[in-house]
Amino acid sequence: MYFDHEEQTENRFYKMDERISFSNGGRILIAAACKATSKTWYDVLTNSTGRKLEEYITSKQLHIIKEISKRSTFPNNRGSSNIDFTITNDKLILDKNGWEIITQESL
Repeated sequence: MYFDHEEQTENRFYKMDERISFSNGGRILIAAACKATSKTWYDVLTNSTGRKLEEYITSKQLHIIKEISKRSTFPNNRGSSNIDFTITNDKLILDKNGWEIITQESL
């Protein structure tokens, strides 16, 4: 999922709620480019959008799949940050194996 930085945070949650509802209690895996920073997903600071996402993820009993890494998910010529992450639920978290940030681009 991609979230435009100008989009209202509540609209982001609505989109995620739709996907969670669609899973009908099954396994959930959401890859998200949220443009939200948080120490929870190993950025250097937590912004207001990141704080709201932390609260949302906790309220839905979801988990962030992310390991600490020297690499960031969004490097550019102005710096780098961790604005991208993967979210899962209890039914899929145990299947997580070998998550890492790679240097090559992927889809």
